[in-house]
Amino acid sequence: MKRVSRDILIRALENTIGTQGIPRKAIESLADYILELFGFEEAISDEMLGPYDRDIFYMLEDEGILSTDMDEVPVKHGRKWMIHYWRLRIDVILALASETEEGEEKKEYNVYEDEELWKRDGKE
Repeated sequence: MKRVSRDILIRALENTIGTQGIPRKAIESLADYILELFGFEEAISDEMLGPYDRDIFYMLEDEGILSTDMDEVPVKHGRKWMIHYWRLRIDVILALASETEEGEEKKEYNVYEDEELWKRDGKE
């Protein structure tokens, strides 16, 4: 499993939400917050998030940094329990972090051109 360092996540955030005028200190705090929630995992359960956390995660999902996933677990009497997850999109984070260096023109990430994003369970 690939890992994302703090510096890489900060660069990816700077290249996305940082372009909207969010100060570097706030971006660093957000990177620390994300890494603290995910720890060494690539996915976390939505159940551990509060409304404020979810608002931030939806914003990061819009930027392509996070995605959602779900599993169905059978419980008594034929019912199914839906478990929702948030996943770090490590491939996108790495691409966003390496997009620009000083003096290079910035390229925007277009979520609609990412075919992997639109696949479910390996199918389109």
